[in-house]
Amino acid sequence: MDQTDNKTGLSFLEKVILLALDDKGWFGNSEHSIKFGLAGAILFELYKHNRIELKEGAVVIKDPTPLNDHLLDRVLEFIRSGKKNRSIRTWIQRMVFKKMMIRKSIIHSLIAKKIIRKEEYSFFWVMYQFKYPLINPELKRQVREEIFSRIMKEEKLDGYDLMMIAVMDSCKMFRKNFRNFDNYSRLRRRIKDIIPFNDPGMEDVKIVGSIYNSIRRAIVASNVSIHA
Repeated sequence: MDQTDNKTGLSFLEKVILLALDDKGWFGNSEHSIKFGLAGAILFELYKHNRIELKEGAVVIKDPTPLNDHLLDRVLEFIRSGKKNRSIRTWIQRMVFKKMMIRKSIIHSLIAKKIIRKEEYSFFWVMYQFKYPLINPELKRQVREEIFSRIMKEEKLDGYDLMMIAVMDSCKMFRKNFRNFDNYSRLRRRIKDIIPFNDPGMEDVKIVGSIYNSIRRAIVASNVSIHA
């Protein structure tokens, strides 16, 4: 999977899933939107690995060389095999609606690392749902505190910090993770300042801003189609 954090042993995408789950193991109000957030996060990973770039608003393959990561390589090949260049939003939508099992792959990785477990629930013996309770709550606490601290320090944030903020905001993940933290209201103000993604002093701010807006538009469009 994508680059692993030496402190936690988690990849960026694994952190996203861990924070999308609530403390009981449900995705809750992130259930639908997280699929789009993950698709955007994978595009960011491919950008950081110099595999794709943006040209005139379209995603273009810069280097088709595999990364020896089954998930990233699958998405890279998916984009490479496309018959034409497409926008970030279009690729996010295509990844979600083609059912590339992105979320499922990351969940399996967290289960294999014994960080979460899978539990199945049935309703009237017909409908089935799954939740993923924490096995290692200390690790999630560490991830939360690390992100909270980096945002609140008001220092220069790197591209991964910004991308995490983009996914967490678009997928409604801040309240479930930080509502019990001291200075939560200050955190929200800080996020509001960052969200325009127009500070040229921040690393990768332009690409993150483009992905963030594309995630949000893709989620809105999917909600409209669901309720149409």
